[in-house]
Amino acid sequence: MSASSHRPVRILILTASMGEGHNTAARNIKNALALESPHGIETLVVDPYTRTNPVVNRLIQRGYTAAINNYPRLWKTVFAMLSSPKVIEGMSPLLKQLIDAVHGLLHEFQPDLVASTYPVFGYVMEKIQKADPEMRKPFYTVITDSTLINQTWYRYPCDGAIVADEPTSQVLRRDGVDHSRIHTLGFPVGLEFDEFLPAPPPGDGQWRVIFFPGGPNERAIRTLQMPAEIDNLHTTVVTGRREDARSAISRAGLPRRGELIGWTDQMPSLMGSHHLFIGKAGGATVQEAIAAQIPFVVNHIVPGQEEGNIALIQQTAIGALAAGRAEHVVDIVKGAIANDGALWRAWRRNLLQLQKPSASRAIARFLIEKASAA
Repeated sequence: MSASSHRPVRILILTASMGEGHNTAARNIKNALALESPHGIETLVVDPYTRTNPVVNRLIQRGYTAAINNYPRLWKTVFAMLSSPKVIEGMSPLLKQLIDAVHGLLHEFQPDLVASTYPVFGYVMEKIQKADPEMRKPFYTVITDSTLINQTWYRYPCDGAIVADEPTSQVLRRDGVDHSRIHTLGFPVGLEFDEFLPAPPPGDGQWRVIFFPGGPNERAIRTLQMPAEIDNLHTTVVTGRREDARSAISRAGLPRRGELIGWTDQMPSLMGSHHLFIGKAGGATVQEAIAAQIPFVVNHIVPGQEEGNIALIQQTAIGALAAGRAEHVVDIVKGAIANDGALWRAWRRNLLQLQKPSASRAIARFLIEKASAA
């Protein structure tokens, strides 16, 4: 079905609340679509899991959060299993509600194009289109991970895959994805990064770091106790939605030089006023750090998809891996700011080569073009 001339183009963006990166990417694309469409556009961003069984969905989300923070080896096994052929297909009975929910969305919204920021929807769309050919819509996947990619992202038929960088494009080509279906447009970071001014080197010698705790609270506390040894270091701790971490860190009287923040929607401005980011290598977070030109120190490894993001950081020399003992974080930070921040300055120069701050707009223009031609 071609887009109607008497109504705006409609784009449906499917996402899932398994970590913040998928939703962040979807919201940023929606915001860019609103700016890039000269004649107006109807965009619907939806997490179809919430239309299935909200109670079970919340339990799955909590289980995912618990696994990546406290049982990373278990999550690595699950991640590898999901990447294996036929595993998703074997889960088809469990996915029936999800398939029905997406099918219902297609009928209700009648989109001209469907985009996805979560891997399982490739399988879902394939099932729907086989059962109901009238629901055949142009379908594009926005891959939110880098370098090490779960094959679920691209195993199923789609009209194209949008990736953040050339190393990720190479992975898809190596696994047999036709190069004409791979579009290296960048990661859809917030529009705030379009004209972003990063923190300059500290003229007063006072370095500012953002610490985003991952893993057990005890390790976060131990890590925060150690930077107190560095006199010229100010630490802003952001715990996000982890209230347990915020409470534990507050009870420990940390940070000693800095501030403790829970959930915030001001991460871009925080990144712009700090010099180093310390945390786990989530897809959206790493890409926002690249856009903000803030070097990244990884202090917690989530096996699977985030290992690819760590590889990106190491291969492009925009930060360092400091997982393991808490002392490793302090050693890396000390080394980065030594000699007037010589290593930090090298990381910053490398970040300049990577950043694509207008990626959301590039993706929006691409989707509008494809939807208008449908």
